Amino acid sequence: MTPTITKDFYHFDTFPIDPCESILVNRYKSSKTGLVAIHADIQGPLVSGFLTLATKVTNNDGCPHILEHLVFLGSEKYPYKGTLDSLAPRAYAPGTNAWTDIDHTCYTITTAGSDGFLQLLPVYVDHILFPTLTDEGFYTEVHHIDPNGEDAGVMVVYCEMQARENSMNDIMQRALQQLVYPQESGYPFEAGGLMKNLRAVKIDTIRDYHRQFYTPDNLRIIITGKLDRVGLLSTLEQIDIAIMDRQRHLQCLKASTNPWIPAPLIPDLAYSQTETVYFPESSSTMGNITVTWLGPRWNAFLDVQAIHVLNAYLSESPISPLKKLFVEQSDPYCTELDFQIQERSRLSITAHFQNVPLHKADLLVPKLVSALEDIYATQAIDMDRMKVLIYKEKLKFLDDYETCPTFMVALPAITASLYGDVANDDFINALQQAKYFDILIHFTKQDWLVFLKQLYIDTAYTAIIGKPSDELSKHLMEQEAYRIEKQRTCLGEKGLHYLDARLKHATHINETQIPSKIMEGFPIPSVSSISSIHVVTANNPYYSVLEDNQVQAHINRDGHLKEIPYFIQYDHIPSAFVNISVYLNTGSIPSYLKPYGRMYMDTVFASPMRNIDYTEVVQKLDMDVISYDASLGYQGSFREYIVITIKVESTKYAAGINWLRHLMWSIQFTQERLIVAVNKTLHDIPQAKRNGKLLTDWTMRAIHTDIRKSTEASCSYLYQDTFLPRVLKELLKNPERIIQDMNEFRSILCRDENLRVHVTGDVLSLKRPKSIFRSWKKHALKHKHKPLPAVVRSRDAFGYYGLNPGNCTSIVILPSTESSFSIHSTRGPSDFDSIEIPSLLVLMEMLHAMEGIYSRLVRGLGLAYRCWLTNATEAGLISLCILRSTNITSAFEHIKHATHQLATGETEFDCFALEGAKSSVIFDMANCENTRQVAAGQSFMNKVLKQSTRQKLDLLKAIQQVTMPHIVQVLLTYILPLFDPKRSNHVIVTSQTKSQEVAQSFCLMGHPAKVIQLEDVYAKNIFQQDSFIDLA
Repeated sequence: MTPTITKDFYHFDTFPIDPCESILVNRYKSSKTGLVAIHADIQGPLVSGFLTLATKVTNNDGCPHILEHLVFLGSEKYPYKGTLDSLAPRAYAPGTNAWTDIDHTCYTITTAGSDGFLQLLPVYVDHILFPTLTDEGFYTEVHHIDPNGEDAGVMVVYCEMQARENSMNDIMQRALQQLVYPQESGYPFEAGGLMKNLRAVKIDTIRDYHRQFYTPDNLRIIITGKLDRVGLLSTLEQIDIAIMDRQRHLQCLKASTNPWIPAPLIPDLAYSQTETVYFPESSSTMGNITVTWLGPRWNAFLDVQAIHVLNAYLSESPISPLKKLFVEQSDPYCTELDFQIQERSRLSITAHFQNVPLHKADLLVPKLVSALEDIYATQAIDMDRMKVLIYKEKLKFLDDYETCPTFMVALPAITASLYGDVANDDFINALQQAKYFDILIHFTKQDWLVFLKQLYIDTAYTAIIGKPSDELSKHLMEQEAYRIEKQRTCLGEKGLHYLDARLKHATHINETQIPSKIMEGFPIPSVSSISSIHVVTANNPYYSVLEDNQVQAHINRDGHLKEIPYFIQYDHIPSAFVNISVYLNTGSIPSYLKPYGRMYMDTVFASPMRNIDYTEVVQKLDMDVISYDASLGYQGSFREYIVITIKVESTKYAAGINWLRHLMWSIQFTQERLIVAVNKTLHDIPQAKRNGKLLTDWTMRAIHTDIRKSTEASCSYLYQDTFLPRVLKELLKNPERIIQDMNEFRSILCRDENLRVHVTGDVLSLKRPKSIFRSWKKHALKHKHKPLPAVVRSRDAFGYYGLNPGNCTSIVILPSTESSFSIHSTRGPSDFDSIEIPSLLVLMEMLHAMEGIYSRLVRGLGLAYRCWLTNATEAGLISLCILRSTNITSAFEHIKHATHQLATGETEFDCFALEGAKSSVIFDMANCENTRQVAAGQSFMNKVLKQSTRQKLDLLKAIQQVTMPHIVQVLLTYILPLFDPKRSNHVIVTSQTKSQEVAQSFCLMGHPAKVIQLEDVYAKNIFQQDSFIDLA
């Protein structure tokens, strides 16, 4: 391939990545510095950048991870901590981020519009290639000892790895890497660093590492979104010139520093082996198991796609051979089974078995090996199902180009640029993988059997069995306590005082204020640079008629209103697929039936129909439907609705409507399928209960809602933990009663007045977009037609504490946590058109943005990993969330104090922060419509669920007109009450040892706090006056 030259950049041939050629990729390489840029032209309002460097480690020091953190502390040109995240909002970006993997480090940025992206890109590159790497930054951000003799605070590298090092997933992954990969490959190590190493690593080691890998020729700037080519090249040339100006870096431009070229050869595993590892956990009866095989080289693209297809055949659906054997059982071996592929120089393929009962852990791997051998020996490959699956997987691939194109480009581009040359055919083939499905469709049964045998039977495997250990938990706690006490003794009072002074000095240096001239020199671009996605809306005019348009005319011509007694909104977008969602209002379901909602959602796609076994139902469903789902609400809101969604090709629209009819009215609930669903949830709950954030959410929901009114609360794991054991007992002795309840639940749920339907896709291409729904009518005529009920909101299911926040503070004990988590809630706006919402959104950004007042306070003092505010208008609540806090009381008190200072004027808001916050809110608006499918979903949310009359341009104008007096007013009205005991509710999840101390501290602040056990929330109805269901 002969590139063309554009000034100082080579331009390689443009190529498409999708069969429709709607996404074109351009590649540029500097003739002077070797810098490479890759641009995928994707329609939408957002522009994303993935600034990637190939990095390699030979130990567990965590050098790439440390560098990832230190880069954000300033550069030679911008030597101030937080510059990037302070400038990001002025580019219509929420902030910057990064990740470290074993073979690369990637820095990310996403902006609304192209102007801000191009403006921020040179600043970002300056931070990456020319970071300050000061002694002070290293001391505060990597590892230090606090005045109590303990290691580090919350936001440093050390504490991040402290939270991970002894987790189940990390322990199992480290064991796997060490058994599978040779030392010289660079793969068996922990790129994040181990605590022992992090305590000893020095800044000079990090500087050497930066010199080795952070060079222009090793930097790949991968960009997705709409960008002007001239503007991009101009920016790249600006970056190139800045690099050339650093004369001391010219010498390192002579040779490539990519450590993965040539890609290392990974030898076959010599033999199969199984190793058991333990992770610290008490009172758990579940473990996890992984089984890993080595696959082909990274650029064997046909084989890679074949592996994806074979894994889907084996495990994806309820009728897949392995899922039927291990999951879809009344006494399952696990609750979830999936395959994951890691794309290194040579692929590794890992089967993950989650929530394995300990008494079955040692039986699972032999059973898996036997199952795979049996499939080969009996030639049990169903070619009809395989061909359907290949076609479906191709459609999913094409659908992903529409729904998540950014990562469809970025992730394969990263791998291909790590292990190959962006100028060669491997790079193009890596991004055109959809074409390989056209080859796989011609594979014979014998081809698949040979492939199965080569991949999983003739190849050795490494299995890791992860088991919980209470003894290990106690040992690690005792070992760490001994180490810290020894550390205190060795340092002594004089040593601790010295380290405290050193930390304060380093913190003072790091927190130097960013000069206003830097902010002033970074003007906020015009919103005109932000493109938008056009959605045309029509509806079946059940209670309202939209303005006339071509789509509405198309709908009106197709059948009479009286024939289709359902509300249907159609959102027209260019697409090869149709997404159909049915929103089912649960408001009219009686209290004693509401908890059956989870069982309904878990069985609706995996139950038999009249005279059709459930396996045949699933098989036929897979033939017609690309994807399907049943869940509560849309994007975390309106969760009193059960939403059934299917996606089909446009040509199968009629089949999709027919499937929804069968799913809502024809499925038959059976004892067998209900027991499988119940057992799966009961096995999932223990692991979910180890998540502190989830526990705060569940408990606050229990405080706010009347369980008798709320489907969301009654379907939560917290309530299901008390409900499902009784259901399971009843299913075993009297299944008819539960089946009768399920049928009654379904009968009420699927009444026509409870249905709201959303259709998105190329509506104009549908021949019968409305009249096809006539097939549903016979079900609607079984009862008298009723008007469409009002939209049900979370607030409609509130109990006393939800409607009247105040005087309720609960401390929940989580024995396995070392950190604390909290949610604090008060009343907020409940009208989506409230004139205060624009000001409130801007204020929240000013407070919780990466460089906002709350975040700098809490993160800077090491009090919590993160804190943020939420405005749930549907529930009429404002909430403050604090995540992974080392001292939850101090974090809350500091935030409270800062808020009072702002309210009284002792502390003033920054005018630059106001401008940046407005830009961040505008980004959030663009992000809500970042793809066609998401934009269509937002249309339904606004018009049908929120029933908002405010137009997008009106909201945009209102945000830009927010002033400082507006900010102060909404602070007084909505944020200050969060700290008033009489006007707020609080949930804190913490350890047993800290629970009483936290309760006492909140009591001293005026909050009537009480310590509770999680299982008592519903078992003893702590927040309810009486129970509402009795299965006895």
